[in-house]
Amino acid sequence: MSSLMKRKLSSTSRSVSPPALRRRLPPPKTSLPLNAEQDENDLTFYSWNVNGIGPLLQKQINFSSQSTYPLRTFLRSAHWPHLLFLQEVKINRDDEATQRRVELAANAGHLPGEPTYTTHFSLPRDKYNATGFGGKVHGVASLVRDDTAPSITTRPGWDLEGRVLIHEFSSLQLTVVNGYWVNGTSNPYRNPTTGDVDGTRHDHKLRFHAHMLELCRSIEERGCTVLLLGDMNVAPRRIDGHPNLRTSPVQHVTNRADFNKKFLDPESKDGLRAVDVFRHCHGEKRKYTYHGRGRPWGESCDRVDLIIANRKLVEAGAAENTDICDTPKDRGHSDHVPLWLSLDTSKTKSAAEELAALPTP
Repeated sequence: MSSLMKRKLSSTSRSVSPPALRRRLPPPKTSLPLNAEQDENDLTFYSWNVNGIGPLLQKQINFSSQSTYPLRTFLRSAHWPHLLFLQEVKINRDDEATQRRVELAANAGHLPGEPTYTTHFSLPRDKYNATGFGGKVHGVASLVRDDTAPSITTRPGWDLEGRVLIHEFSSLQLTVVNGYWVNGTSNPYRNPTTGDVDGTRHDHKLRFHAHMLELCRSIEERGCTVLLLGDMNVAPRRIDGHPNLRTSPVQHVTNRADFNKKFLDPESKDGLRAVDVFRHCHGEKRKYTYHGRGRPWGESCDRVDLIIANRKLVEAGAAENTDICDTPKDRGHSDHVPLWLSLDTSKTKSAAEELAALPTP
């Protein structure tokens, strides 16, 4: 990859990767090939909406007659990321056999010296809003390399649709969130307690944004920086949709504005004022993460899978490298492609200390 030049982030009228509150952000390091030797301080993340995990669990026989699975093959091709975040896995929460198969598929056929992984899930438990296809909807899974396990992995109590996993790295003063954010539609949303219609999925999306902002604020109040990865079902800027950004129905515009204000607007007094890491590293480069199937590649696509970092992490230079794996081969069986981040953990604690020194908004 070419060397990445230092960029000054513009206002939200042009970009949702906002300018620094006190100083300009440092440039990211030159992106290294993914097969390059990693620094011992690097923590690598992959995020991928797989649109159903089933194809990654289909057993295969390799040339040496050993059993292997596409999931293990993907981890190997990604050079053993420390965390792999999967969204829209579509597993019924009572289907323990499939959940066990995910961990089996991640580790089967591992050779001496290769890492192994432990799986974590957040799966739907909403009896009114997550019942389609026998409960095989939504759902997120995190595959965590066993030599880099976080201190705590939790699921927020308000997340009944299986959309959020929280991974706390206490020693790094860092919390990382795997999220499959709500997609706004005009379909009805039902109260999860009574089953009564309570607005639309658009309304539910806005409530989800509020919950996520509250979660991020609570993380920061505990003295940790926050890193969000996943399918956020929002293309933040005009450049993030091709050939057009979704503007109809108008609620999509409202949803986008709400997302940007809560998470990326530098002038928002109550927002997170965080950084879109891809835009910080790659400026105006056009790459997309959603490529719908049934159309020629590149005809209709959006960048809705994002990595959003606390501004202090970026100011400290912790968010080193990132990119989108945007080819038909990378998409595989899904309608999304993976994206990745390399984080320098030697800088996360200083970022958290600077954050703690700021006055409370």
